[in-house]
Amino acid sequence: MNETTVPALLRLPAVLARVGVSKSTLYRWSRAGQFPRPRSLTAIGSTVAWSAAEVDAWITSKLAANDGTFDGTFNTQHPKIA
Repeated sequence: MNETTVPALLRLPAVLARVGVSKSTLYRWSRAGQFPRPRSLTAIGSTVAWSAAEVDAWITSKLAANDGTFDGTFNTQHPKIA
């Protein structure tokens, strides 16, 4: 049997729930190229959504890095005091 996967789109509340950051942080990361950019669903761009596959891939990449940071937004490494 051949199954077709339909791409899923996520609206802002769903993306925020998955990633666990504020709206301003999400948009800042997106502008800086550190998070997938939203796609416009209307001609004037008043409604946007994110690709669920891209968001999931971003989350997977952060888990795979497993270094305690989210692109420099949180650092668990402290300099040693001499």
